This record gives sequence, C-alpha cells and structure tokens, in this order.
Amino acid sequence: MKSDAPFQAAEGETPRCCPACGTPYVDGDDALGCPVCLFRRLLEPGSEGDRGLAGYGRVRPDDGRFDHYEIARRDDGTFDELGRGAMGVTYKAFDVHLRRPVTLKVIGEKYVGDESARLRFLREARAAASLRHPNVASVFHLGRVGEDYFYAMEFVEGETLENLIKRSSGLEVKLALEIAAQVAAGLAAVDKQKLIHRDIKPSNIMVSLEEGGAVSAKIIDLGLAKSLGEPGAQTAISTLGAFAGTPEFASPEQFAGVPVDIRSDLYSLGVTLWEMLTCKTPFRGTPGEVLHQHQHAPLPLNLLEAVPADGCST
Repeated sequence: MKSDAPFQAAEGETPRCCPACGTPYVDGDDALGCPVCLFRRLLEPGSEGDRGLAGYGRVRPDDGRFDHYEIARRDDGTFDELGRGAMGVTYKAFDVHLRRPVTLKVIGEKYVGDESARLRFLREARAAASLRHPNVASVFHLGRVGEDYFYAMEFVEGETLENLIKRSSGLEVKLALEIAAQVAAGLAAVDKQKLIHRDIKPSNIMVSLEEGGAVSAKIIDLGLAKSLGEPGAQTAISTLGAFAGTPEFASPEQFAGVPVDIRSDLYSLGVTLWEMLTCKTPFRGTPGEVLHQHQHAPLPLNLLEAVPADGCST
C-alpha cells in the first residue's frame, strides 16, 4: 500500500521533487510521474498533454521528462546541458526506473519536422546501439514522445578530451598515447560493425582520470556514422559550399569525395593526438584553407619540437 507521506530519501540522498512544479514525490511517484502535473493536464481542455502519458513522462516540451527519464537540473534550475551538436542537444538525466544517471540526446527542435533529419538521428542511435565496447559509450534506449525523438546512453564520468586539453595546456606524451590507443580500440569495434565514424575529434571523446594514474577514454558521439553498405557511405561528407563534419580533423578523402573507411577515422585520430600534444590542430584557417592544407600542405613538424622524444618511456 502506498504511503501518503512524501518520498523519504536515503541518508545523503537529495529528496526528489517534480522538476515542473516542485511537488515532493510520494514513494513510487518518481517512477510514474508527478500526479499533480498529470491531473492538471487532464483538466486542461484541448491540451495535447496526453500524448506522453502512456510513457509516464514528457507531455510538454518544458517539463524535462522524456518517458521515464528526467533531465537533471543545475543549482539555478536550468537543465543540465552537456553539449549541442549538429542534430540535437545532449543532457545529463536520471532514469527514474533504474535510479541511475544517463546521458539523453534529444533531436533538435528545428529538425522535428524534417524527415531526412529524423532518419539520420535514428541511424545514429541504431549505429551506436550496435556497438558494445569499453571504449564506446553504449546506447540502450531509443524512444519517441509526441514528435520528439530521443535516445538514452550510459553516462560517462569525466570530461571531454577537448576540455582536458584546454585545462592542461597540452598532455604528457604517455597520457596522450594511452588515450589515443583506447580510442583506436573503440574505432576497431566501430570498423568491426562495418561503420565509419567520420567525426573523431576531442569534443567527441570523454576521458576519466582515475586515482593511481589510470585513464579511461570513450567515444561518445556517432552523429555522422554510416554503414559501409549504406548508399553514399563511401563518398565525402561535404557538398559544394557545405561541410557536414569538422574540417580541422577531417581526412583528405572526406574532402575529395573518394571512398572512405577506417583509415579516414584513424587520420582524424592522428590529428586529435597532434592536438593533445601541441594544443593546436596542424592546419587552421577558413574551411577552404584547411581543406587545401589537408590535401596539399606538409605537416608543420616544427610544432612538435617542444614534445619530449622520450615522453612515452616509463
């Protein structure tokens, strides 16, 4: 029998409340949704709020619920946004059924009515879900509430490699090589599934530095991944006047419109390793200038002069 008392948090645990109205959850309500908000929506004439009731959750775009996932909030009450990509927004969230943190990626509002964008978002989720590897973040749920598509993946502790590079002003050679080796192992799993990532870069890699010097690196975004068997997968990701990837990290093949495979991803990993050591990508400028440099310019090896040759020794 359900108690009428508010949900009592365990010692050291923050009491849980509805993110929309602030009502304290009664024991079990955090799994079923706030009864106050649900009742209010049922009373609103003409409301479209019932579209998400079967999934216990997100029936309005501003209440922070997607099915049984609740977007975390910062101290100021705003949603805990982890990043924005070409296709959508990524949040830290909470699985109210399993009571664990997750990462939730939601398709961007401007793409909701775009069928090709929705298909690309679904392809990304399914590509990521096909992978199970310690160095690739796992996707375990693809959902839809109303017109919103989302998918849930494991929440990876740590920070993006991009942030780590900025915070550290460059990484020691040993650490950089360890991160690169783990990302390469993740790419081997991507290749085993006959996929091409096509957007390896520091912001798509999460790094966790543990006590004792251990490090864990995971690929977290497959937004541009394609199957080798998919039409157009072996062509460039650029079109005249546009580029779908990140020019500073893209391989010459991606610019040139020739077949691409795992070697293209490894090239991007090489650029990522370069930035880990020097805090800069080898080629910079406008997209057109970067394109030309990737295809024709020699590597600026002078930027590596400050990197110790024996940095990888133990």
